[in-house]
Amino acid sequence: MSDTLIESSSTKALGRSDIDIDALPYVDREIDDADMKASVDRLIEQEMRRMKRKERSELPLSVDLFQNNDILSQEWHRVGKKENLVALDETRYELQGPDSDDVEAWKKAVDNTKAQLESQAGSMFNLELLQKYGANAWRVHNYQLEADLKQIQQETEDYRNQINQINRERKADQMKAAETLQALENKWSDLISQNLQVEIGCAALESEVEELRQYRQKMGTQ
Repeated sequence: MSDTLIESSSTKALGRSDIDIDALPYVDREIDDADMKASVDRLIEQEMRRMKRKERSELPLSVDLFQNNDILSQEWHRVGKKENLVALDETRYELQGPDSDDVEAWKKAVDNTKAQLESQAGSMFNLELLQKYGANAWRVHNYQLEADLKQIQQETEDYRNQINQINRERKADQMKAAETLQALENKWSDLISQNLQVEIGCAALESEVEELRQYRQKMGTQ
């Protein structure tokens, strides 16, 4: 059964008394006809055109992100304007000699070399940590994902069972209502038939009365 059936389930199943549901898909089989379905779709489309549309979502149309972070805000606006990203300064990661024999130039080169060595040492340390603990961390992460997957599957199964239960109650209610509707329809047909018989009888009596009136007038003139 489709999950969308839960939206039009019985008021008893939903526990809401403010909904008046007049659709009986388990009873009204005329909708299965292709021509009838096309006619219903056209009526719904015409009604939708006359309805005043409104925004159903309560979410704002625009959101100002990263108001408290200038760097991320600038990057967000850059992406919005589709501007190219400024390339990284790769010279910071290169071991370059001094441009001149100036002492300051040599100090700058030495500081850059120390920074590169420290960066390499940090990379080696991170690789050692990854080699030592990375496999176990990955296994733990996979275990957590499997646990999350099992929980989601269980919740999905629970929701599916709830939907099936609602649909079963919905079908039972509609089958019960179908008996009442059939009885009322039979009674309506009987009343229509009786009314027709009464109308025919009345018409016959009126015709007979008219004949008697004409006969009386004819007898009175003689």
